[in-house]
Amino acid sequence: MSEGKDKNAGGSKRLEGVLTLDLVAIEEGATVRLVGGETAEVVDNPRDGMWILLRYTDVPEDPSRVGEEELIFWADVLGVVQEGQAG
Repeated sequence: MSEGKDKNAGGSKRLEGVLTLDLVAIEEGATVRLVGGETAEVVDNPRDGMWILLRYTDVPEDPSRVGEEELIFWADVLGVVQEGQAG
């Protein structure tokens, strides 16, 4: 059981967000990474634990979407990008 904790503490990429993400606690202005590889800024958080309004800042598959806003379901958010990890 501690093996899973060690894995998360060490910064596993995909599972860390899914297992430990508290969508309610994410503040406006935070940067999040999405399951499709996109990065987005939190524009509004209704704090319902289900949805979050984001503005795309990096969309590798379709750069024309940068700047678009979209309401995103919690399962599509991997986690909050820590300062210095945006790339």
